[in-house]
Amino acid sequence: MKSVDVRHMPPARAFLDIAGDSYERNSPGKGAWTAVLLICLATLLGAWLARRYEHRMGLWLSLASAVMLVTAMTDIIPDVWRGAVDNDVSLWWCGAAAGIGFLVITYFTRKGCGHGHDDEGKPRPKHAAGRHRRVKEAIGAAMFGGMGTAAALTTHRVIEGTTLALLVSLPVIFALVLHSASEGLALAALLKEARERLAPWLLVSAISPAAGVIAATIHPLPPTATPVLLAAVGGVLLRTAVVGIKLAAAKRRSGELRNWHVAASVATASALAAVMAMAH
Repeated sequence: MKSVDVRHMPPARAFLDIAGDSYERNSPGKGAWTAVLLICLATLLGAWLARRYEHRMGLWLSLASAVMLVTAMTDIIPDVWRGAVDNDVSLWWCGAAAGIGFLVITYFTRKGCGHGHDDEGKPRPKHAAGRHRRVKEAIGAAMFGGMGTAAALTTHRVIEGTTLALLVSLPVIFALVLHSASEGLALAALLKEARERLAPWLLVSAISPAAGVIAATIHPLPPTATPVLLAAVGGVLLRTAVVGIKLAAAKRRSGELRNWHVAASVATASALAAVMAMAH
């Protein structure tokens, strides 16, 4: 293949030519793009289920919290550990990144108590003192938790896309498709609770694996940066799981979260953890 001479080209044209040349030389193949399409469709399906049956928001919130915990514990943490060991990255740096991710979301959700109150079941005037403030704080907690989740999942899925560019196998694709459906559901549930628009974040989350595949073929992330970035993502998801658990607990006190919802969430989380463990 001919090399690209960029000495006399405008900067934008030079960048596009270099990127195109690199992509042609390292094309990921049809398998990776098929996996990306399946992941995108699974994400949309999960979000559709959450919105189609939104009267079961207690169930979706408990599932979302379980998915965040499983993602952090069985997917991200092993990747961080392996990436840090393989690339001589200090685990202290990874721990610090996880702590920063956790604390940032904690700061923005600190006013949202996310739990019920003793007088919750008593009839109250619509404009009772403090009512709007508590509702606003709970929505604020959900909003930052939901948006933090959206940003973290998008980053995580870009990194997953870079993996697809390098390694495509049926177990990996199956695990990512199942994982993506649960992430789409979690994203829709948290953003619904926060009263935020789903479409923009869902679109970004759905196409982010494709961005990861393209990035990996043009200019992949430095190996030493990946575990630190993933650790920050893990910290965000862990804190988001805590927010989701508190919101789900409030739903349980109001009767919107049933015992079978909790059992279904535990069973789903266990199955997802087993699939992710096998994929790893």
